[in-house]
Amino acid sequence: MIEEELTRYGFAPDIGDERLGEAYEHCPAVQKSIIKNAVAFAYALAQTGIEPVSECRRFGHVERQVCSEPLDWAFFAVDQRRFPPTAIFSAMVQALVAKVGVLVAYIDGPVTEPLLFGFDLLSVDQLFTRDPQGALNVLAASGRGVAVDLAGTGLDFPLVLRPDPARYGVAVRLPESEYASAYAQVTAQTAPQPHSHPYIVYGGEAGDAPVVMDEKFLGCWPWDVLTPEAFRHTSVLFR
Repeated sequence: MIEEELTRYGFAPDIGDERLGEAYEHCPAVQKSIIKNAVAFAYALAQTGIEPVSECRRFGHVERQVCSEPLDWAFFAVDQRRFPPTAIFSAMVQALVAKVGVLVAYIDGPVTEPLLFGFDLLSVDQLFTRDPQGALNVLAASGRGVAVDLAGTGLDFPLVLRPDPARYGVAVRLPESEYASAYAQVTAQTAPQPHSHPYIVYGGEAGDAPVVMDEKFLGCWPWDVLTPEAFRHTSVLFR
C-alpha cells in the first residue's frame, strides 16, 4: 500500500533490482564479508528475546496498559561521507528487528557497490536519489513512521532522529591485512573527523574508547542512540 502511494505520486525507485543485482555480483567478497559481519553483529546486539506487545499492570484501583506495535515505515537519508556503510546498515537493522512495515532509503553523495550490496542484503523496499522531502511527505500521509537523517539533509518531519557524526570517531589500530584493507575501501567515502576519544577502536587496548574490538569484529558498529524501540509506536492508557 505504501509503495503504491509512492508510485502514484511519481516516486518510482531510482535504483532497481537490476542495479542491486549487479552490485551484489561485483562487490568484492572480502568487502561483502565486512558488511555481513556488521549486519550480523547488529542483529545479535538488538535481539533481547522479548518482543513488546502489550503489558497491563494494576496500581490500587488504577490500571495501566502499555501497547507497542511496529511503525508502518522508516525513512533513512544516508550519505556515506558522513557515516560509513557499516553504521548505516547497523541502524537499518534496528528497524528490521522492530518489524517496521516498509523500509525506504534516500542516498545523498556517492553510490558505491558496497552501499548497494548492503541495501540488497537488507532487502530495502525503495531506494531514491532525489527529492527526499517529497518522498517523506508521501510516507507521512500513509501511516505512522520515523525518519533517520544520516545525511544532514534537514528533513522536515515531526519525528526525525539526527545522530551527529562528530560524536562517532573510529580508530583502526590493526596491522595491515587484506581484511583491514577491505574495511578501508568500504569506509573510504567517510570523511575523517578529529576525535581525541574515538567512539570505536578496532584493536588497541581496553579503555581507549567506549568500545574496543578485535580484528574479527572489524566493521561492526554498536549504536548508542538507535534501538528497535525507536521504530515502534508505544501508547499508554490509564483507566
